[in-house]
Amino acid sequence: MENEPSSLEKTVIDNIRRIRQEKGISQLRLSIFSGTSASYIGLMETYKNIPKLSTIERIAEALNVPVLDLFSADTTVTTQPTESNREEERKQKIREHLKAELLSRMKSDLDDVLQMI
Repeated sequence: MENEPSSLEKTVIDNIRRIRQEKGISQLRLSIFSGTSASYIGLMETYKNIPKLSTIERIAEALNVPVLDLFSADTTVTTQPTESNREEERKQKIREHLKAELLSRMKSDLDDVLQMI
């Protein structure tokens, strides 16, 4: 008789499959980047293989998500920040700061014009 995976094992496997699909990553590509075989990923996603913790760590790294996200029943994906993400966040903060500064100056200039009228 086959061992039925635990609910935690199912959660991990379901999260791996969901995140892989959301990111448009094939089983083959995931297998290459996680150091497993494509057949292993396929069997895992049908609960026929239960991954070891070391395999789960490699899969999380290949999916670019914190390993704890794979154990969470929450379906939110937390992508680890990449260099380009950090750069984009930095640029966004600069844009927001400049926008606030420009709006403040424009308001001040407008107040000055209104006082002259």
